[in-house]
Amino acid sequence: MSQTTLKHTLSVDQMSMSKTPPIDGDTPGFRAAEAFVRPTPICTHGDVIEHGFDLRNCTFTLTLNAPSATSEPAPTEVFLPEYHFPKSHTEIEVTGGKWSFGLDDEYGGLQQKLRWWHAGGEQKLTVRGVRRRQGMVIGAEDEEGYLDQCRQKGCVMM
Repeated sequence: MSQTTLKHTLSVDQMSMSKTPPIDGDTPGFRAAEAFVRPTPICTHGDVIEHGFDLRNCTFTLTLNAPSATSEPAPTEVFLPEYHFPKSHTEIEVTGGKWSFGLDDEYGGLQQKLRWWHAGGEQKLTVRGVRRRQGMVIGAEDEEGYLDQCRQKGCVMM
């Protein structure tokens, strides 16, 4: 490959950020925050068989195979973003065991987490949040999306 071809391939135009216009003039690329802020397992007791998040239906599922029942100090933990899973509008189903759901500042910032103490063997968790049009908060048709909601609470996007 010649040096000219290599320079053209690595040019700024080829590797530039999205040309999507910013929402408010200083935040390019954040208009899809609702899609990339997703629930995810933090730690599991057992092997994860599958997990996923259906954004359209706002449903998170986790299936795992646990070697034994969880101990009290070491439950399975799942991060559930408040935007998709506000505490008052969230339904949780488990195949067995007990769970708790709330805010935690264990890692230096408030995170909404689900803790699940379950039996051994194959276990399944389903969490249903709020279905809404993209960018809309609960009960609002023309209000802010995830980024604006986050800014009001004083959090920072990294």
